[in-house]
Amino acid sequence: MSTSAACRHALAAFVIFVLAAPCSAAPAVEESRLTLGVFPGVESGQTESFQIVDRFIPFAKYLSAKVGSEVLLLPVKLPDAAMQRMAEGKSNYKLFFGPPVFAADAIRRAGFVPVVVEKDRIRATFVVRSASKLQTLKDIDPATRVAMPSPKLLLALLANETLSREGISLLPDARKHMSATEGVVQSLENDLTDVAVMRDRAAKKLLADQPGKYRAIGASIDAPGFALIAHRSVPETARNRLRQATLALNDDSSALGAEARAAVRTSPFVLCKEDEFAELQRVADRWLPRSK
Repeated sequence: MSTSAACRHALAAFVIFVLAAPCSAAPAVEESRLTLGVFPGVESGQTESFQIVDRFIPFAKYLSAKVGSEVLLLPVKLPDAAMQRMAEGKSNYKLFFGPPVFAADAIRRAGFVPVVVEKDRIRATFVVRSASKLQTLKDIDPATRVAMPSPKLLLALLANETLSREGISLLPDARKHMSATEGVVQSLENDLTDVAVMRDRAAKKLLADQPGKYRAIGASIDAPGFALIAHRSVPETARNRLRQATLALNDDSSALGAEARAAVRTSPFVLCKEDEFAELQRVADRWLPRSK
């Protein structure tokens, strides 16, 4: 590890300790603190704690200033373990910002409720080579080789649900799971697969960068974007202040607001639609691999 990287790791550890350590000398203040767990997700490539801290400390500071409660940032590197502790009531998280599948699971299993969600919804695009005989999703048959992300990731869930609604049941070995968009595209280019599943914005960029080489044959159902959720133990008045503050961040031109908005790098925040996370959870229940 380079000296600069080591310094950043040490700084991150120090910041997380200062932000998250309890203060036994002031128990009355402790009740006004809200611990914010953050998991940016696999797509962002931010798995190191210092990267999450850099991105979300301005957001935590903004919420603290607007809500009147100190928001403590605590990055999450192992989401499955975090979810287990949350479901068992052993977690200190009062707020959480993360991917929609995680949010849906926390809402169902761990007593969380939605506060706000990104305006931009998430959907997958089905891409083929231009010379492919496939014209629409209905042309996909059970043996069609489909490259898609890990079966635990949202895009794979959306792709599987969409194909199912089209009456298409892929053979088990027809699904070719890849760890990154680059691998999905490479498999298509090398004729190892017939269809590539990727985020809609990634597909749009691919088609623009290489016109005439690839084309889209359909899109998946969509899902909510990243969400801010709160535990039910957070008073409703506090949840309302959080909601108002996060929505206000969309147009806040103050120095604090501009810094938080630029750092968090999401689409504008909006109110959640009724039952949208329950619907996503039903899709996840159907397609997520079952642990043995």
